[in-house]
Amino acid sequence: MPPKTVSVTGFKNSGKTSVVEAIVRELSSRGHRVGTLKHTADDIDLDTPGKDTSRHRSAGSVATGILQENTTAVFIDEKMSIHQAAEKLGTIDYLVIEGFKTVDTHARIIVPREDGDVEKLSNGLEIATVKILDSKYMGEALTLDDVEKIADTVEARAYQMLPGIDCHSCGYDNCKSMGVGLLGGEAELSQCVGYRSDGILKVNGVDVAMGSFVRDIMQNVVLGFIKSLKGGEKARKVELTFEVNDDE
Repeated sequence: MPPKTVSVTGFKNSGKTSVVEAIVRELSSRGHRVGTLKHTADDIDLDTPGKDTSRHRSAGSVATGILQENTTAVFIDEKMSIHQAAEKLGTIDYLVIEGFKTVDTHARIIVPREDGDVEKLSNGLEIATVKILDSKYMGEALTLDDVEKIADTVEARAYQMLPGIDCHSCGYDNCKSMGVGLLGGEAELSQCVGYRSDGILKVNGVDVAMGSFVRDIMQNVVLGFIKSLKGGEKARKVELTFEVNDDE
């Protein structure tokens, strides 16, 4: 099962990183495996210029890794969606995201810098408002002294990231509305195409919605072929992956 996900969202210099640090530290102390992702619009060096891995990339490598005794770093020179990047983090219980103000596939914590920020950043998926010590925000909010309460809220209310394809298969207009339903106790994760137990279709790594008619036909046809194969007679769970040639 993918990790429960929450984003820490605010404008520049609002204290997002401090809030992320506090949440990660507290969740980790409770025995959870926590991963993080950060979004930035800044043009920064992700590798140390002049070092071996940087030289490999400068020479033309599009995917470069460096392995240490207890750490692995991988540089992949291509754009990824937030879902694709999250999958690269391996098995984790919680994913804490810094930034991504426009993404509405998961719960969020708002970090206001000044009055008016909460209204600008609210999308209906917020589960808490947290401000740092020197924030000019005067409204009601938790502080970093309330980190245990913040972590309690994340444990209780964060949910697995929705696919963001707005396919309507769940019965809602879009993934954001589905998320609002999850937070309000009016929806269940099993309604989402990405979490159904009766079959998931992925194309280029992205969940694709299937109506019940198409899903039943695909399952029956594929299962019919599989059961005719040696070793496939008692199939219980089937995973099929293949590459599509450009001329197909």
